[in-house]
Amino acid sequence: MPAYRTFNNYLKDYFGARVYRVPIDAGFTCPNRDGVRAFGGCTFCDDRGSGAPTIDTAASVRGQMEKGINRAKRRFKAQKYLAYFQAFSNTYAPEAALRQLYDVAFEFEDVVGICIGTRPDCVDDNILDLLAEYNEKTFVWLELGLQSAFNETLDKINRGHSAEEFFDAVERAKKRNLKVATHLIFGLPDETDEQMLETVRQVAQCPIDGIKIHQLCIYKGTPMEIDYRMGNLPVLDEDRYVRLVADALEMLPPDMVIMRLVAEGSEDEIIAPQWAFEKERIMKKIDGELEARQSFQGKMLQLAAKY
Repeated sequence: MPAYRTFNNYLKDYFGARVYRVPIDAGFTCPNRDGVRAFGGCTFCDDRGSGAPTIDTAASVRGQMEKGINRAKRRFKAQKYLAYFQAFSNTYAPEAALRQLYDVAFEFEDVVGICIGTRPDCVDDNILDLLAEYNEKTFVWLELGLQSAFNETLDKINRGHSAEEFFDAVERAKKRNLKVATHLIFGLPDETDEQMLETVRQVAQCPIDGIKIHQLCIYKGTPMEIDYRMGNLPVLDEDRYVRLVADALEMLPPDMVIMRLVAEGSEDEIIAPQWAFEKERIMKKIDGELEARQSFQGKMLQLAAKY
């Protein structure tokens, strides 16, 4: 039995087949970039806004879908797809504009749903009502970035929203029966191991469906690059990170979907840590850590239930 529940396995169980996500940059920005909340964006975020390097930003949403589907068909013999609105905040527009963009995905007959990455301050009730409307007829997976449950940390990284806004957004989304995931970063400025795991504990108590955890990466061209090069921003070493991930998995409910445990990238975009270029090796170390502990996702919850 796997030590944790992966997103690929979840999708395969849900759809009865392997499903591939097609990443999309629909031309959005963020309220901490355009001045509504702040300027400059998150200090860790580069000019792709967390978008995949395979995205052709010059292409329309329709063009990106076509290219992404064709790529997945060639490489993986894929048959089913999710349109993944990934770059920047993909609910940061009026309802009519969002509907027009999301509807493009369903022009492709093998698209079985949409994944939408955004921020908790970009999901007003009218936007959640729109997503709930889609959710009645197709698969909708809403990803709300949190990164840390500590407002001091969120201020340091110019996040532009509070932890309280995140938990409120989750509550409002779940009232509409939406499937919700979140993103956490380990190694943010000045955070201790205890703080990182406290964020995990708070998320574990939320009614969310999935989680992405990854290490802080220093991207070229970001404010964090300056701090890192000046020696003011250390990054986690891989052994500490592996232990933290194993600790986190033990705290998470066994039915929560684990979407990511390691961020990866190329030397063209990431300066540090060097082990970010070796995702498979780090994943094996995480698996090895769990095996050495004889541990698994939800172990601490299981033990707590016994006493």
